[in-house]
Amino acid sequence: PMLRVPVFSLAGEEVASLTAKSWWGLSEVLAAIREQHVMESGVQVRVFHGPSELLAGASLAELGVAAGSHLTLVTHQPCRLVTASADRTARIWDSISGECLKILEGHEGAVHSAVFSQGGFHVATASSDR
Repeated sequence: PMLRVPVFSLAGEEVASLTAKSWWGLSEVLAAIREQHVMESGVQVRVFHGPSELLAGASLAELGVAAGSHLTLVTHQPCRLVTASADRTARIWDSISGECLKILEGHEGAVHSAVFSQGGFHVATASSDR
């Protein structure tokens, strides 16, 4: 049987209305949400039913989703930081794992500072280039 499952943001706004099957897992749910709700590139996404998170390998039925249930979509930007270096680069890091995600090259002198734009999608750098 098909289930009508509304999906709400943390702010309480309905972002999608799924017509789902009880065997659907995380990938099916996310695909259906993305058909109705545009998400920025790079945003991390989690789906909850009450306090329980829908994880890979679990189904809606296993999570207890039934007629009258709803899901909550939680989105957040990944935890990143940017550093400046005397080696003429700026680097973007995953602040949780410590992994270097991207090396920004192109300056001819040391990079003295680097900062993310307000939206977090761009980096501005200052260097001793002449």
